[in-house]
Amino acid sequence: MANLKFELSLSIPEDPAGTLIAGVKIPTALADRIPAIRNTIRYLKSYARKINEGKPNEEMAVRAQFHVCYHDEVPSKPCGDWQEI
Repeated sequence: MANLKFELSLSIPEDPAGTLIAGVKIPTALADRIPAIRNTIRYLKSYARKINEGKPNEEMAVRAQFHVCYHDEVPSKPCGDWQEI
């Protein structure tokens, strides 16, 4: 059976004039949409299933996570823990 598989990796830069979300100030226009984005992701997850479930090549395809990334900080520091959406 065919599947529609999504993989999305985005990095939203900090905006000093923005709104604080998860410890990072991001553009307010985006921050205001975060609750709706999370709800949409959770809704999609409710339909998602593992690929090849129960087989040796099973793939965990029911995953949506975010973390705070500090790679561009000077000095660099470790990124935050991944958190499930």
